[in-house]
Amino acid sequence: MEKIKLTPLVLDKLKELSKNLFEKEYFGFIEQSEEYVQNLKSFIFSIPSLKPKLTTNNKFGSFYCKYKCYHKTTWYVSFDIEDDCYLIKNITNNHSADYPNFIANL
Repeated sequence: MEKIKLTPLVLDKLKELSKNLFEKEYFGFIEQSEEYVQNLKSFIFSIPSLKPKLTTNNKFGSFYCKYKCYHKTTWYVSFDIEDDCYLIKNITNNHSADYPNFIANL
């Protein structure tokens, strides 16, 4: 069975995401933003069953998978694979200025 490990960068982003989404009023209730983040985490832990794509810049990993949660937002999860371990190195979305710098085939 494959292992999933999250870097401190990813752990920090996930930890702050729920609070930030609620504070910026993307969700009316904190529970909604927590559910949103939980769905993103569930996706991350399903990555071994998906077909990854190659990144253009391996600063944040050699592979990525995308998660479209809403019609306007797509999350990109980048990672490296070594043996049976998936090291999740970054998460970003299409609203971020840096995602085109390392995602291929957009």
